Parts: sequence; structure tokens; C-alpha cells
Amino acid sequence: MKKTHRYILLFLAIIINALFLSGCWDQRELDELVVPFIIGYDYANEEEKEQPDDRYLISAGFPVFYEDTLKKYHVDITSGSLDGEVINRRNTHFGEQIIQGQLQIVVLGEELISNENIMELTDILSRNPAVKGAIPMAVSAGRAADMLNAPVKQYPNPGIYIQMLIKNIRRTNFFPTCSLFESNRHIISNHTAPLLPYIVQKDGNIMFAGSCLLNEGKRIEHLDREETEIAVMLRGIRSRGMITFDVIEDNKIIDQVTFEGMNKRKVDVKKDGDRYIFNILIKLSGRLFERKKNEPVIDHKDFIKLSQKSLEDLIRKRAEDFVAKVQEEYGFDALELGMEIKGHSREKLSKEDIDKIIQESEINVEVKVQIENAGGKI
Repeated sequence: MKKTHRYILLFLAIIINALFLSGCWDQRELDELVVPFIIGYDYANEEEKEQPDDRYLISAGFPVFYEDTLKKYHVDITSGSLDGEVINRRNTHFGEQIIQGQLQIVVLGEELISNENIMELTDILSRNPAVKGAIPMAVSAGRAADMLNAPVKQYPNPGIYIQMLIKNIRRTNFFPTCSLFESNRHIISNHTAPLLPYIVQKDGNIMFAGSCLLNEGKRIEHLDREETEIAVMLRGIRSRGMITFDVIEDNKIIDQVTFEGMNKRKVDVKKDGDRYIFNILIKLSGRLFERKKNEPVIDHKDFIKLSQKSLEDLIRKRAEDFVAKVQEEYGFDALELGMEIKGHSREKLSKEDIDKIIQESEINVEVKVQIENAGGKI
């Protein structure tokens, strides 16, 4: 606990020093300051609206500083239609100066993203010069306001915990952070489907539970963690992650190992008359760094080959299942093949045209795994 507190204080000290060194204090009063680093958006219920036309309930998590003295993490909740409007109200109510330049993450409530095109919201945020386009976005199970206030075991600050969780996802889960800029680009183009991390509260913790797949700016599907990994690979989003799987020999499980590596995608497109044929190659390269069994491997090279084939078969099966779901249930380009189609068509294609092509195409998946272990040890 003491070590965790030191990390949090160090993180906050870096924020303050960065602000001071940038010279942004020249025109501001220094005696009272609010620096939100996480913001959540929900629908505003009638009883929560401060004004009849308010649409959003906006939750801001921040540490509060009074003359260089740190007070504990606090979440302030205000209704409004625009960020600027909410900030002005909060400044008026509390007399504190809000600085948006250190915002680290945006969390969207599940109900909001399931029922409303978030293009207006992401556009408003991306146009705010104080908000960095690289900040990550996530979707919370339930309300974002509750997530920002959720108690986390052995962690005093749920806001910083959520921020660290989202950053760590990209290191272990084959899931690159989807930034505000990327989300806005996806939604505005209307030809691609953003994939946002999905977080839940469970047993006193906040956990990564897969992703939300958006179509036309709304949540269409919730993907579990395995489906999220496969979606990322099929969409060609280069990322890093870990997969634990069974090593199979002669239809028997001989061990369980964990693979760590990176993914790439290659797509070959052909046309047979009016029908498209996609051959998707997923490449995984990395290492085995953990085995369930303790006894040494007798034939290292043979074990590596068995591991590669076992992982290839597993990923291929999951990929084929996901492709079938996209074609039979989703009905839109969740595989990010639209640009490949445009590159092979002289016609001007609409989103509806591309979605129909995806449904009617032949889509084949092949997987190639390359495992390298230094020194012949696992």
C-alpha cells in the first residue's frame, strides 16, 4: 500500500511540474486548482438534469490542490450538453479553476453508447484544443459515473487505476488503445467500425472484459476477450499480447503453455465474377515463456513445432467462428476489409455496398505462428 501511494503521489507531482514548466500558470490564479484526468459520460436522467435541455451526465475524476497541498481523489458530477458548458457551471458553483490539459482517459457509459451515435460527443472533444487526440477511450458496464466512483481493493484511486488498466491492456491482450482521434476518424468515415475496450466491476476490482464493436457510432456487439483478440488479428491491428493454450499431440493434451508475441495481417483479394474472395493470413511471432509442467522438454524442436501447430489450429478455429458471426449476424464490415474492396473496384461504393459485399463474400483464414526461444529453453 505504501508503495502504491508513492507511485500515485509521484504521478501527480509529474503533472504539476509539467504544468509549471510549461509556463501555463502565468495567466491563472494558483491558489485553487482542479486537474481532471478522467471523464465519464452518461445519459442524464430527468432528476439529474440541472437544465431541461441537458443531455449528458458528465463525471470528472481529479485530485484537488490547494496551495500545493494534495487532497484525495474526488469525482464531481454535473449535467450539461457540452464540455465547456459543464466547466463554466462547475467553476461558478465551486469557484475552482478547471484545467483540461492533463485529461488521460474518457469513459463512456454502456447505455449512452448503445443508444446514441457518439459522433457529436467525440467531435466536440476532438475540437477542444486542451484535450489531446491521443487520449484513450473505454466503455463501462453500467454507468460511467459509477465506474469512476467504484472502490478498488488495495487501491485508493479508481481513476488512476482505470487509466493504468487501459494502458496495460495493450501489453498483454492483443488490444491497442483506441484513442479519441482514432475513434472520431472511424465514426466520421462511416466505413470502419471502432473497437473500444470494455471494463466491468467485479469482486471489488475493475477488470478488462473484452470490447464493444461500434457501427455508425453506436455499440452493436459486445465481444468477450477471446473474440476481441481474434477481431484485432483479423482487422490487421498490430498489437502485442499473450495467449495460454493447450499443446496437442495425437489428439491428446501434453502440456499447457503461454505464448507472448505480436500479430500481423496480410489480405489477398480476388474476384470470381461479382463475388469477392478474401484470403486472410494472420501471422504471429513471439516466444513461449511459461509451461504448466515442470519436467524438462526432451525434444525441444519437436515441442516448438507441436506448440506452433496447436496455436495455429486454435486461432484458425476462433477466426473462422468470428468470420461466420460477422457474415451471418453482424451484417457490417467488422473485419476492416472495406479498403481492400475499394482497391479492387472502380465503382464508388457506399457503406451499404461494402457491408453487403462482406456478407456475400468467401472469406478464408490461414494462420502462421513462428515461435523463437533463445538458448533452446522454455
